[in-house]
Amino acid sequence: MSVFERVHARCRCHAGAISAHEHGASGRPFAFANSPRNFERDRPFLVEHLALDLALDFAKKSVAATATLKVRRVSPNASAIALDAIGFTIERVEVSGKFADYTYDGRSLRVELGTVEEASVRVVYTCTPRRGLYFIEPDEHRPHLPRQVWTQCQEEDARHFVPCHDKPHVKMTTELSVVVPETWEALSNGRLASRDPVKGGVRFHWKMDDPHPSYLLTLVAGELTILEDDVDGVPLTYYVPRGREEDARRTFAETPEMLRFFGRRFGVTYPWNKYAQVVVSDFFFGGMENTTATTLYEHVLLDERAALDVSSDDLIAHELAHQWFGDYVTCRDWSEGWLNEGFATFCEHLFREHKLGLDEYEYGLKTDLGSYVSEARGRYRRPIVCLDYDAPLDLFDRHLYEKGGLVLHALRRILGDDAFFAGVSHYVRSHGRGLVETRDLQRSLERVSGKSLGRAFEEMIHKAGHPELEVVVSWDDGVLTLATRQTHAATDGVPQVFAVPLVVDVKHAEWVERFELSATQRTQVFSLPCTKRPSFVVVDPDMRIVGEVSVRAPNDMLRAQLATAPTSRGRWLAAAGLAKVADKPSIDALASRLADETEFWGVRAECASGLGHTRKVEAFEVLALHVTTAHPKVRRAVVDGLGAFRTTRAAELLATRARSDASYLVEAEAARALGRTRTGAAFEDLVALLDRDSWAEVVRAAAIDGLGALRDPRAIPHLRAKTRYGQPPRARRAAALALPKLSESRDERELLEDLLDDRDPMLRLDVARALLDFGDARSRSALRSREQLEDDVRVRRKIREVLRDLTGDKKSVTVELEAEVEKLRAQALELEARLQKLEAKATPARDAPKAKATPKRAPTRGRGAKAAPRGTRKR
Repeated sequence: MSVFERVHARCRCHAGAISAHEHGASGRPFAFANSPRNFERDRPFLVEHLALDLALDFAKKSVAATATLKVRRVSPNASAIALDAIGFTIERVEVSGKFADYTYDGRSLRVELGTVEEASVRVVYTCTPRRGLYFIEPDEHRPHLPRQVWTQCQEEDARHFVPCHDKPHVKMTTELSVVVPETWEALSNGRLASRDPVKGGVRFHWKMDDPHPSYLLTLVAGELTILEDDVDGVPLTYYVPRGREEDARRTFAETPEMLRFFGRRFGVTYPWNKYAQVVVSDFFFGGMENTTATTLYEHVLLDERAALDVSSDDLIAHELAHQWFGDYVTCRDWSEGWLNEGFATFCEHLFREHKLGLDEYEYGLKTDLGSYVSEARGRYRRPIVCLDYDAPLDLFDRHLYEKGGLVLHALRRILGDDAFFAGVSHYVRSHGRGLVETRDLQRSLERVSGKSLGRAFEEMIHKAGHPELEVVVSWDDGVLTLATRQTHAATDGVPQVFAVPLVVDVKHAEWVERFELSATQRTQVFSLPCTKRPSFVVVDPDMRIVGEVSVRAPNDMLRAQLATAPTSRGRWLAAAGLAKVADKPSIDALASRLADETEFWGVRAECASGLGHTRKVEAFEVLALHVTTAHPKVRRAVVDGLGAFRTTRAAELLATRARSDASYLVEAEAARALGRTRTGAAFEDLVALLDRDSWAEVVRAAAIDGLGALRDPRAIPHLRAKTRYGQPPRARRAAALALPKLSESRDERELLEDLLDDRDPMLRLDVARALLDFGDARSRSALRSREQLEDDVRVRRKIREVLRDLTGDKKSVTVELEAEVEKLRAQALELEARLQKLEAKATPARDAPKAKATPKRAPTRGRGAKAAPRGTRKR
């Protein structure tokens, strides 16, 4: 797993670390045996407007409310409307001012409407929401918490405090009125219609004049400071905790440019009347893109030290992009949720490219590919568009986010920028304020490009899995050979063969030649006439393959690629290849590139990781030399690499970095790596870090990870203490995950089982993971009991996965037979390659294009110059 995984949570994505027992479990299906197939719900009446008047009871954490819904008939035969409403005490229901007949079963409120075409349905009720609306307040263990109220309605939690048609395919205008203490602010969707003093506080009345679905309804109230800005006539506001104003200005500085950039990029200016961002405490996602008013967790705010190598721009851009993709253009059904989340994830990379350049864009995509592959290999593989699930939130995973964004990048490269962005603009303009399905995006891209995208959408979106491609590069007697093999297992809906867009850049002495090929067979050999042996070959230089690519090339080619490839991506791919070689020339090449401070930091980081991977003494000396290198992200990779060496000297270097570094993240990574050295002296250093405060608790959590990796049983009482309520939430979660690495005792297992009933859903999620790592089937009883009570669908799904995986299933005979078949295919591939080499020798090779002047080697991007145009040849 890359040391540069995302530091921020996002939206509702609940894919976390993969448990030890989950690795290699990609054969597990996504859906359970009894998971239903989900289709769009009927809409016999449309809700066109919702007016909500709330009275908040902080002592009881309850709500007294009146909801008025204006509805219009769609079905000529319907006589009643069914509204989602969970756990309400209904006082009365009126239709157009008259008492109405209704039935209520605790989950659905059925109101009789008769034959009316339009009606006003008024519901007076009280409720104590278990989800959807949350009261935050301090207690004896967490006295620092503020008093706040905030909502989180996605995916279908608005129904816990407001009666509604709680599906994304119904959009309505809304207004919300609430009374809060006089020192508080209250924020909701749309414009502030009024703010009036009343008995007991202040009444805020917000009105949203454009339609949006129930999952985007919001209310946030608390003691907050408001910072104001304006961009091209759109008011921008930032609601932040008092005393964090400077951190807010630092954190949100790029918001105006993001708003302008996305408007230009997609051909639709910001489509709403305002944009607010509000920071709250104990929010269990990174952010939520409520229409005109995004909610963000507290860790989005960066102090000056955190800002050294942490940016919140990705999270801020992600949530802002949703104002177009999700709010303005909304997925018709949750099965199409990638149209919301995939686009928002892709937009993170787009803004990074706009601000920081192509290298940062491509390195971000590389990180996302690693995250998606980790889930696909360690948990399950499913189609991006998927109808089989228990709860919509089950779909909010790395397939929806990371793979969705990668698919959009691949489509960008397939079509080219002009056609791709014109197609996206057509999609947004055509469906603004409406509902969309995947076919709508496909048709828009095909309309402007003239290119059929049926197979691309089928394989990348509607089928499970991804290609796993092995490429062997060789040259002999005028023939460059690429021997390819698709090695993925064709199970659980994964295609037997993918149509893999195989692009290769061949570096000749003075020019670069591009071949655009297509690998459409399980094993396939491409023989390319090439008079002289090339300097190197870059496979998939633009990252068109949404999948795993393993390249074997001659070592001298990899070294030349690392030294002179014109793109940073070409160079970091070479670094990864050389790490597997681990001979002295390869180590020297990695060391040389790591030492080059003009090199893109991502290439240097890959070199540091590669040196650690070799575990050679010579590599250690190189890493030790660069442990204080200036760039904090490179320094982080260096200390991570040092963690591969179980020596006293490595531990001493890491302890020094962990105790004091300008960067929080370097200190954290050094602590994590220190534990991996397994040296006795590391214990005291790590224990000392358990009380170190830092941004987002990264140092404390990393010290706990380090103690888990250290495998020293003396750490057990320290970890048990960190699981207690009142400890920082991230530290509690890290401690729960670390305990199974140190103990198999009944005491630790029962502690984890007790924590299944903790109030923090994110802790319960990680406790379930920890019990899987514990691997003791005696935990099944406690897990089953929690499953029956669990109201957080993320936790419930994880518990079901753990119960399934604790059965101790063996590898199936089918998988073993497939491995034998793959060996036979590899042998056949080698024979085919020999045959094609003989055939290619008879084909005259084409010379390099003639130039009037002597060609110059393209300057290397990332070192102060742009790449020169490259020659292309298509096959």
